[in-house]
Parts: sequence; structure tokens; C-alpha cells
Amino acid sequence: MRRFPRRGLDNVRWIYNYRHSRARRTIECPFGVLAGKWSVLNTTLNMLPENAIIVVLACCVLHNFVRKREGFFKGLASSGAWACFDEFNRIDLEVLSVVAQQILCIIRAVQSKVEQFIFEGTELTLNPNCYVCITMNPGYAGRSELPDNLKVLFRTVAMMVPDYAMISEISLYSFGFFTARDMAVKIVTTYKLCSEQLSSQFHYDYGMRAVKSVLSAAGNLKLKFKEQAEDILILRSIIDVNLPKFLAHDVPLFNGIISDLFPGLKLPEADYKVFLEAMSRVCETNNLQFVPSFEEKIIQTYEMMLVRHGFMMVGEPYGGKTKVLQTLAQGMTLLNSEGHDEFEAVQYQIINPKAIAMGQLYGQFDPVSHEWSDGVTANTFRRFASSESPDRKWVIFDGPIDAVWIENMNTVLDDNKKLCLMSGEIIQMSNVMTMVFETLDLSQASPATVSRCGMIYLEPSSLGWRPLVKSWLNTLPTFLSQEIFMFIEGMIEWLIPPCIDFVRHYCKEYIQASHSNQVVSFLSFVDMQMKEVLSDEHASTNKHMKAYFSGSILFSIPWTIGGDVDSGGRRKFHDFYYQVLEGRNPSFPIPDEVKKIEVMFPENCTAYDCFYDKKGRGAWLHWNTLIKPDTGTSKPIREMLVPTVDTARYSYLMDMHIASARPLLFVGPTGTGKSAYVSKKMMNELPQDKFLATILTFSAQSGANQTQVRKSRMSKCPNHIEVFK
Repeated sequence: MRRFPRRGLDNVRWIYNYRHSRARRTIECPFGVLAGKWSVLNTTLNMLPENAIIVVLACCVLHNFVRKREGFFKGLASSGAWACFDEFNRIDLEVLSVVAQQILCIIRAVQSKVEQFIFEGTELTLNPNCYVCITMNPGYAGRSELPDNLKVLFRTVAMMVPDYAMISEISLYSFGFFTARDMAVKIVTTYKLCSEQLSSQFHYDYGMRAVKSVLSAAGNLKLKFKEQAEDILILRSIIDVNLPKFLAHDVPLFNGIISDLFPGLKLPEADYKVFLEAMSRVCETNNLQFVPSFEEKIIQTYEMMLVRHGFMMVGEPYGGKTKVLQTLAQGMTLLNSEGHDEFEAVQYQIINPKAIAMGQLYGQFDPVSHEWSDGVTANTFRRFASSESPDRKWVIFDGPIDAVWIENMNTVLDDNKKLCLMSGEIIQMSNVMTMVFETLDLSQASPATVSRCGMIYLEPSSLGWRPLVKSWLNTLPTFLSQEIFMFIEGMIEWLIPPCIDFVRHYCKEYIQASHSNQVVSFLSFVDMQMKEVLSDEHASTNKHMKAYFSGSILFSIPWTIGGDVDSGGRRKFHDFYYQVLEGRNPSFPIPDEVKKIEVMFPENCTAYDCFYDKKGRGAWLHWNTLIKPDTGTSKPIREMLVPTVDTARYSYLMDMHIASARPLLFVGPTGTGKSAYVSKKMMNELPQDKFLATILTFSAQSGANQTQVRKSRMSKCPNHIEVFK
């Protein structure tokens, strides 16, 4: 064995060049730059402590203070430490120019071989072994162009795409696979074919980190099932890691690819009996429907958690992202309490990254005193990292992902597992911690972020809206007869699908909502309509309950399913709606559970021209009956609002939502009276002793802090109403 030189820098250079001859020129010069990066750089950094060299990893963030960087370089020059600045070009351009002068000062001192030198007005003792390297992705959003006086100080080296097959082969051999070469080729071929044949999505990634996830999963399975055939273990690893992220139309293509690479191979079913029984009990407790698609996503999330310390739940609202995480956490905690030691209890903290400013999220220096104050993420991360509890700990970021805040997580999500704060503190992530992100899409995320995380895609269409209806039916009072339950379910199954389909294909919508969102709005509307009736002390003996539900459902559908269509769409929807209700549409006949509608719309008005009044047996009344003439003459003419059918409609809807404390959104073109209707109701028609109204007007300059301050002032009032414009 060759004896290493004693000098630390020469020692590391020799090891580095010996193990990575292709990147030999990267660290030979006292100051170098890596453009790609960690797989090569980490080999060297991991050996530095063995040679008594201090290593400092710094994740560069926006708005770095010059004074902070100045202290950092003073420490490097005095101690001879090595430093790596990750994502260096995220620093503001103004700070980068100052950093260039500071680095140049140190370089000249090293080249002059002086023992002491002046740095930013301070005399320092120079240790010539100090070293700085930087990593950067030059083409990403939100990145600065390095100034010319900084470029010349570094040697640029572009890292090439590694040999995936060779890396996979070596890793599989280290896990104990005998057919590692053949299996490595199949893994690489799978990703190559997926990149060529599957659709292009923001959250799809087929790079080295994706390959590494498959290798990690294969290693775990090899330890657990030592006698299992190796091709089965590899196939299961590929499916477990990749299937969760694919959209529904890409799944058949993916199944075709793996069937060609693994012909005739069938996976044995995994034994999740105990696990699924616990999840089913949790769903029953929380009034959730344990449907197959929901069950599948819980299993995928659990398997992803075992192989990745950071993963993302991607999909549109009502896909079940939050409920999957909550059910999994409660189910694992339940299994742990029942003596199943293979499942750990779960603690989690939810953070909305876009509800607060960047400084409040990670931490910031006071602009005057330069005192550091930790942010929400730093406090949560430190608390979980320092905890000695064996429980699993999830830090959940629920909100949009963009390059402004997620890039600070790069060193957390890669193999370093370290949160680097702007204060210089580095918090090491513990083995039981997991970073979870819930987001709509990854259109604003960089490829570096996507490749660092596992992906689980949840589609609302896979879950459907019927589980939401079943859960809602479970919340209705138990004194309702079985006949009424069957009637309500029959009405919904009869009317909701055709109305949703008609609005989506034949009407113009101002805001296109998902089917699940429309159904939830409909169910909430029925709740508000029936609130007073069901809460009456004589509700259990009310013989008109079926008629009330019938009228409430008929009234709710136009104002929820067809509530955001334009005036022309309302006419079309009314004609179609009447055709279905009267049984004149053969595609949607009246079901046996409904038989006959007791309270039908009057013939002389549309579904948007009347409302259902629950007095006696119930009756339809025109909106004109709610118009009250404004007899006040003391108001200025600009403040007067002439009562019309529209004012009666929207006032009725606002009263109903305010009484039930439900949110309401008015949409429409400019000049249609949205602000006038709402302002009149909020400011003039609500009792001042019970309600406090606030109007917030937003613009492109509105910030999170301004909104938080105003909301905190008004949150002390229990009946506080906010209007957002």
C-alpha cells in the first residue's frame, strides 16, 4: 500500500486524483469550481477530517450579508479550512462582487507566501492550506451571472454524465446480487425507455438520483428477502420507486416496458394485511372511505418513505394528499402502540412556506443590529434533529414550490442531509426525519430539486367524488329514515354526473374547478339549506323532510355545479336541467329511488330565477319577493344601490354563507357589481355589535407580512368577516 504524504493538502490531492482521474484537474489548483458535482466532491470531503482538515459546507441563499461573508473568509484564511459553497450563483450580484475582492485578497496572500496579511482592515495570520470551491447550475431560474472579476478566480470544470450501468453494477454487487451486471442493464434500460416513450411532466426524473433510489430499494429488499430471486427483487424495486409518480395514462406504457424487460415475471403479492387493517380502522374513525385508489397511495407513500428521506405529494386539490399523510401517520402510530415494533410512531409539523416571508421561514439578520433570529423551519428542524425519541418525524411543507425558497433545501434533500442557515449554523438531519412536500405541480421547481425527491402523484379523477358523498351522508342525523338516505343518494347519482359533464363541455366557466370541488360545494350548499330544518327540535317528526331535501338539492345544483357559468351558459344549463328533471332525456331516466319530484320548479321561471322556501310543504318563490325598496334619501347618489333581482340573489347567498361561516367566492368580468354587492352587505347590512368586517385589497406589491399583520388584528373578534379583492 502506498504511503500517503503527511501534508494534508497534498494527501487529499493524491487520493482525489487516484480515485477520480477523469476529474483530476478539478482540485489541483488552490481555487477551483465544480459545475456538477457532489458524487465526485463528496469523496474528497469525506476524507478531509481524517487528515485533520476542517470542512465547511455552505448552502448559499439569497440576500447573504457582506459582513457575514467577511467573517467566513477570515476564518478560512486563519484556520486553513476547506469550504464548499453550494449553488454559489444564488447570492445577490452585489454581494458576489464584494466576495470576488475578498477571495482575490486571500489568493494574492497565498501566492506571495506571506505569514500575515491585511484582510478587510484586520491583520490575519495566513494558513496557506485554505481552499474554496463552488458548485453551481448556471441555467436555472433565479440565478445570477457571475461577475467577470469572480470568474477569473476559479477554474471551470463541467462534470459529464456518469456511466449509470457501471455504478448500478457496482452497487448491486455490494448489496450481494450475483447477477448484478444483467440487472444493472435492465434498470438503466427501463429509465431510457421511460424517458423516450412516456409523457413529459415536471415531476418526472430519470437521472442518477432516480437510479440510486431503485438501487437503495433493491438493497433493502435483498436484506429482507435473501432467498428471493434477484430479478423479482429488481422488478419490485423499479415498480415501487417509479409507479407512484406516473399519471394514469402513462401507467399502461410503463407496464409494457417492464413486461418487455422482465418477460413472464410475476411479482408475489406483498403481505400488508396487518398494515391495511390498521389503516382501515383509522379511516373508519375519521369518516374516510378506504377505497382501492386511496389504499394504493398509502402503501406507495409508506414504501417511498423507506427509501427516500425527502419526497413530494404532487396533484390537484381533492386528490387526497393531506389525508394520505394523516392516515399513514395515525395508522403507524396505532400499530406501534399495539406492539408492532417494525412500525414507528409518527410526529409531524406542517408549515406553509408561502404564508410567511423568506426570513421568517429560515431565519434572518436584523438589518440594524445584525442579530440573528431563527425562522419556523430552522426551529422545527432543530427540534426534530435534536430529539432522542425513536418516533419518525415529518416536516411537511404544504404550499406552492418555487425556486425562491425550495433551493435552500438542496443540501437537506441530497446525501448531505444538512440544513445550512445563513447564520453559518449547519443542522444535521437525523435518520428518523423525513421532508415531505405537498404541492399542485412542480412547474417552478428546478431539475435539481425534482431529482432530489421521490414523487407520488395523486389524481382527483382516480379517487373520484363518490367517496366524498359517502362521507357526507355519514354526517347526516341518524333519525332520518333509510328511505330518505336512499332518496338523497339516488338524487345525487342521477343529477350530478350529467350536470357536471354538461357544464364542462357546453358552457363557458369563469373558473374551471375540478369535479370533486364542485361536488363539495354542492354538499356544503345542501348543508346550509338544511341547517335550520335539521337543527329544529321537532325535526325527527317532520313529515316534509323528504320534500325539503328534494327542494334543497334542486336549488343547490344550479348555484354550485353551474354557479360560475356566464349568462349564455345559464340559459343552456337551465334547458338541459329541466329536460333531465322532467324525464325527457333517455340517457338519464328518473331512478326508482326518486320516482317523482314532489316540488318541481315553476314553469314561468328558470332555475336561477327562484329559490326554495321551506315553509309548510315547501314552495318555489321568485327573487322579486325578496326585493325591498330603498326609501332612504339621505345617502349621496353615488352610494345608492338600486335593488334588483341580482341584489336579492347575491344578498341571499351571502346571508346563507355568513350564517354558516362558509367561504364564498364571487367571480365575473369587471363592472358587474361584485365589489358593490359585497361592500354594501359587509358595511351596511350586518349588525355592528355582532360582526366586524374588513376589506383587503390585493395588488402585485402585496406581501405576506402585510396580510399577516391585518389578520392578526382582526382575529380577536369571534365573528370577524374578511373580504379579499
